[in-house]
Amino acid sequence: MPRSTSDSVSPDGPVSLVLPFGAMGLVGGWLTADSFHLPDRSVHCLLAGVTPVVAGLLGHYMTSRIGGVGSAGAAAPGAAAGWADRPGGASGPGRWTRRGPIAASLLSLWAIVVAGVVNGMTVGLVLGPVGMLVGAPFGAVFSLPFVPALAVVLLAANRVGRARAGSVVAQADRRAVWSATAAVTAAAALAAPALFGRPAVPEVGLAVAAVGLAVVGALFVIDAVALAKVLTLPLPRRLIGAEEAGEGGAGTTGIMGTGERVDFGFGDEVRVEVVQPTHAYRGAPQVARVVRGNRERAVGALRAGLARGGIALAIGAALWGGPWTT
Repeated sequence: MPRSTSDSVSPDGPVSLVLPFGAMGLVGGWLTADSFHLPDRSVHCLLAGVTPVVAGLLGHYMTSRIGGVGSAGAAAPGAAAGWADRPGGASGPGRWTRRGPIAASLLSLWAIVVAGVVNGMTVGLVLGPVGMLVGAPFGAVFSLPFVPALAVVLLAANRVGRARAGSVVAQADRRAVWSATAAVTAAAALAAPALFGRPAVPEVGLAVAAVGLAVVGALFVIDAVALAKVLTLPLPRRLIGAEEAGEGGAGTTGIMGTGERVDFGFGDEVRVEVVQPTHAYRGAPQVARVVRGNRERAVGALRAGLARGGIALAIGAALWGGPWTT
């Protein structure tokens, strides 16, 4: 019989937000410097050097506080090894997420603004104590444009952990964090000239946008292949309980081997395909394939991810057609 608690245990670990936030900080710092239209390029180098470091530290701080939410909406309490769900001793991520979406959003906003203040004070340090005092409010103000961009990535990171570790959906959720990061940086690089004017070196923005959209497109193809595999995978007819599946085999008497294992990520159904021996008096039945989870729920999650990737590509294509890119 299916167990109702399977979706709240055996979660996937959180994706580190250090590199995604650092990448957005690098692009955002450069674009912020461009908005000042200063002839001195040292400001660009300073912001492009300090901002990604502060953003990476922010990502490290938020990695264990966002995400780890089970598909039922509750934060996952532990990890498990193998196919039988067994709660582990370590508490899962998502300390802010467990407080609800409003509290998590406010705490995330607070963390981003504080990081902006730290960034402004660090940049202003080159001018001494007065520069730090001036840099603090400037950093707080210029952190606000980062909020929507970081929110997109945080929403993607928040889905990591809803499915069992290593499953088809879990792998797609982890890829979605990088797809969101690439989409945000590409959109920022393409939209910034419309807000702040044509940059001095437009080729840099075009290169960033091209790389970002290429990453989004590649991950979109990978997700499409994963969805096609889930849709076309033949489901074995033999249905057993999750407890019987165990870790080393199908868990049924007289059947040998482990066979191919496919985990959709949601649900407890375990189906086993058994191959009978070719000789009636020789050998034992062998496990050819073990499929765990509910295909319909996995398909829904994968289709939603593809829809988000398609929207990101459509937005990138629309921005690419702007007058400054021609």
